[in-house]
Amino acid sequence: MADSKPSNAESQYVRRRLIVAVLIVVVSVLATIGVSSSLRLDPNVAALLPERGEAAALRRYLRAFGGSDLSMVLVSGRADAAGVEGDDELVHQVEAVARGLATDLEALDTVRMATASLEASEQLDPLLVWRHADGPARARLKQALSPEGMESRLRTSRDMLLAPGAGAVSEQIAADPLRLRQALFEAREVGSGFHAQADGSLATDDGLSRMVLVFPEGQALRGADAKAFVAQARGVIARYGSEHPDVTIGLTGGHAIAEATERMLMSDLTWSSTLSMLLASLAFLVTFRRLRAIAAVMPPLFLGTLWTAGIAASLPSGLSGIAVAFMSVVIGVGVDTGVHVYAALLEARQAGLAPADAARVARQKTQKPVLVAAVTAGAAFASLGLSEITALRQLGILCAGGEILTALAIVAVTPELGALLERRKPPTYRPPRWTLAASWLTRTRGRAIACLVVTMAPVLALAGGYWPHLSDAIVAMRPKGLEPLNVQQQIYDAFGGRRGQWVILVADPDLTVARERSDRIVEKLSTIAEHIDSLDAITAIAPAIATQKQRFAERDALDLPAKAELLEQALTKGGFAPARFEPVLEAMRDPPRELVELQAIQEADSSIMLSRYLGRDGADSIVVTYLLPRHEPVPADAAQAREVRARNLEHERQLEQAIRAVDPAAAITGYGRLDSSLRASLSADLPRVGLVAGALVLLALALSLRRLRDVVLAAAVVIAEMGVVLFLIRALDIPLHAYDALVLPVLLGITVDEGMFLLFRARASTATNAQDVVDDVIRLEGPPVATTALTTAAGFGGLIMCDFDGLRHLGMVGALGSLMGLVVALVIVPAGLRLVPDDKRRPQQAS
Repeated sequence: MADSKPSNAESQYVRRRLIVAVLIVVVSVLATIGVSSSLRLDPNVAALLPERGEAAALRRYLRAFGGSDLSMVLVSGRADAAGVEGDDELVHQVEAVARGLATDLEALDTVRMATASLEASEQLDPLLVWRHADGPARARLKQALSPEGMESRLRTSRDMLLAPGAGAVSEQIAADPLRLRQALFEAREVGSGFHAQADGSLATDDGLSRMVLVFPEGQALRGADAKAFVAQARGVIARYGSEHPDVTIGLTGGHAIAEATERMLMSDLTWSSTLSMLLASLAFLVTFRRLRAIAAVMPPLFLGTLWTAGIAASLPSGLSGIAVAFMSVVIGVGVDTGVHVYAALLEARQAGLAPADAARVARQKTQKPVLVAAVTAGAAFASLGLSEITALRQLGILCAGGEILTALAIVAVTPELGALLERRKPPTYRPPRWTLAASWLTRTRGRAIACLVVTMAPVLALAGGYWPHLSDAIVAMRPKGLEPLNVQQQIYDAFGGRRGQWVILVADPDLTVARERSDRIVEKLSTIAEHIDSLDAITAIAPAIATQKQRFAERDALDLPAKAELLEQALTKGGFAPARFEPVLEAMRDPPRELVELQAIQEADSSIMLSRYLGRDGADSIVVTYLLPRHEPVPADAAQAREVRARNLEHERQLEQAIRAVDPAAAITGYGRLDSSLRASLSADLPRVGLVAGALVLLALALSLRRLRDVVLAAAVVIAEMGVVLFLIRALDIPLHAYDALVLPVLLGITVDEGMFLLFRARASTATNAQDVVDDVIRLEGPPVATTALTTAAGFGGLIMCDFDGLRHLGMVGALGSLMGLVVALVIVPAGLRLVPDDKRRPQQAS
């Protein structure tokens, strides 16, 4: 009876398994609660930016203005609906739709304000235009009040009155005979950012396109607010679209972009993880040719992914665009552990062990190497935590945690599931045919040396300067497929403008001081208009009080009462009746001096504009100015292109010098300047991350392999792999930027286990000569290693279908690295074993 009782060791084993099972259940329940209640996606592009330099200033701009961004609705007549250009009926229809949309959108509870027009600046008192006039405009006004200027402008006014259909301008000239309001806008250097017609409507000159400005409630970067506004706005837009088929309507702005980005990220997360799971399962099935193998590995893989998602749910800012890749990567890399554990289980069953014993042996045999490999890969991923980019830090933390958690889950669960599924003795192992070809490659010393030379050749090419080029990181940040971004481009096309805009950011605890500093910068920039395509500043509608007083003082220094006498004489000389213009002359004798306050702007239609220029970040008030440097199109001819680029750079240099001279504390940023910051961040991150990842990999190799030859061979595998990958990135013209280049050092830790497992198998071989050892290694370990590489490539490969360019490029680099790591490992390790055999194993002579 005593023999029937379980041994003390067996009882401890059962208790340990029970504790592990309880822990798995508890952790899984907590992770499920966290994911269902707290996991959210972060559409904020600030997470994709470095935390220093100009990118840090752009992050600040996005914090201050990205949450309450102005939205725009573009209303355009269909090109095929207009009988002729400027078709009156279509123009009227576009106008009616724009005005109707403004009314109906403003009625929504998610909209604070909407308008299809702004207050017409031409209605401003002619003697008050000085408060809005930049330096060149004030010079024009001064010239208009000189005796010569008066005579010249009055002659033009007389010609306008004598022209056919002059009735519309007669009242305007009666109130402003010198057309001072017009002088303000003639060749004006500073604008308010929107192209308004004389009646204040936001329309193109032909009237076929109009804008509706919308100021939504809530925060664009708060998912619920963005979704609520976009859903209601789309309902109104859809109704007008169905009622007016000849008109197209598009929505853009912070809320629309944030909603579309979050929707795209959720789609990418779903499709990429599903595709990664299918591809990894297919690779697993092809290797083991047993459907039940998937049933033994996928449940713990799901648990590890769920636990990792629980970590993602704890991120306070949400899951950023690049970090969405974690699920696909964890699935692909996590299956690696399952491959080795299940292969060991099958090997034990084929050796005749009972299912329970085979499970125990498989766990004991594989847990150390697979956990060492998981920790090594996890450490490489964790090195991304040194990046200056939040999204990459998130990705590194999640992939590191996911790699280790899935390995623990598979080691704990897969042997038990495998024991239940493999109660029958599995068929005899038959190595795939490709293993014979792989063995043939290094069967002789000559072929082994040739294989080493070929695999190391890309490293030599890199040493000779054949490095991949860094591409434009902005492309990776702003997906082309987002509809709001397409509408934004249509607005550029219809109303003028282009990408490349600078943001000049002035921060100060005192809003009044910030506005005064911003006005001084704009004043200086208006004097070097030859370097500027457009300048958009708040001073065009609401200059600082000190600025207005200074401009009025300059006006008053012209002695307007004396100018009134000169104007009266000029009117008489020009054939006008001075009595008709007595109100104008009386105003000049006692000129008005009304100062415009922000409160007054907030009570007018143009209040919707203030959110474009004024914001807050912490304790600071933020005032921004938008500047588009003059850029000539770059021609195809190389020599001419160099000259044009040099001129474009000179424009930018002159502008930056002018800004720094006026206000050294002002920050210059913008997507047009961001690429240089991302390149600088990559230059700082890549060596740091690469050094840490490389050091961790070397340490893991030294601790696990403990033989100089094996450490050298494993290191040669990762060096050659990096060389081949970089060579192919250049040859295949794969975009390389801050978001995918940092995957390269991570690949050191991910793919090192291929070489490690081949070397571990070589040690376990009982063969007595080098070639038989190589045959054993490739025949027995080649298929599992190939499967791990293919499943890792599947994890990254799932990202290639993403709409988000940064994720797609990351997937390309990761998949390519995984595949090349496999090829290189199957060449270098067998070649090294053939050329440098163990002392106890003599090489077999081969012709």
